[in-house]
Amino acid sequence: MEIRGSQLEIGYGDHTVIHDMDVTVQPGKITSIIGPNGSGKSTVLKALTRLLAYKGGVVTMDGRDLKSFSSKELARSVGVLPQIHSAPPDFQVKELVGYGRMPYQKWYERNNAEDERIIDWAMRATGVWELREKPIHACSGGESQRVWIATVLTQQPEILFLDEPTTYLDIAHQIEMMQLIRRLNRENGIGVVMVLHDLSQALEVSDWIVVIKDGKKYDEGSPEEVITPRMMREVYDVDCSIIRVPGREKPLIAYHEI
Repeated sequence: MEIRGSQLEIGYGDHTVIHDMDVTVQPGKITSIIGPNGSGKSTVLKALTRLLAYKGGVVTMDGRDLKSFSSKELARSVGVLPQIHSAPPDFQVKELVGYGRMPYQKWYERNNAEDERIIDWAMRATGVWELREKPIHACSGGESQRVWIATVLTQQPEILFLDEPTTYLDIAHQIEMMQLIRRLNRENGIGVVMVLHDLSQALEVSDWIVVIKDGKKYDEGSPEEVITPRMMREVYDVDCSIIRVPGREKPLIAYHEI
């Protein structure tokens, strides 16, 4: 499944954030959207998932205008986890995860055996099975983030959109989150599009990188093609070296004069 944005103009009210942007989400790949604060990364992600209306251009999924999909139809193909999310504090983990099955149900229907199988799979895949009876308010930040991903996974999306999934997580939980994302992609074939601030994480896990600067696409390509000392100077205004380390598949970013 391919999602394509063409000549996108996106903004809020009279303010345009994104100007004349073409962007394609390739099926089965991990795509990271990077760029400085305020460059428009989250705005692009929202427009590609219909969370934000665009002023100009078009977004299509497999050639069909995204605006023509019903909400339930779209939710069966695209899963979205925004930066901010909340649930009633008395909800247990399994109860919250089960709400991801709503796109497949009528309002009066309860979970059937197939729903329960998918809910159990999502909890096991994200490592929250042991937490299933735990109140969501009692979960740690890392646990809560995995629970929300499990909730989105029960929609059985072909592409998972994540807006800064490691925000507010300590380094151990950030690594755990990146491992989970890569495992869902490699083992289950789920495409992933995520906004990331940590460029080392983007370099490590991504198949494709889109760089945004001042509301325009600066570059896109494989991580090693895109994350270069020149890009870092021109986009982030920092000097660095990209260093190869024996035994590592991906290079490391070494910042100068920290």
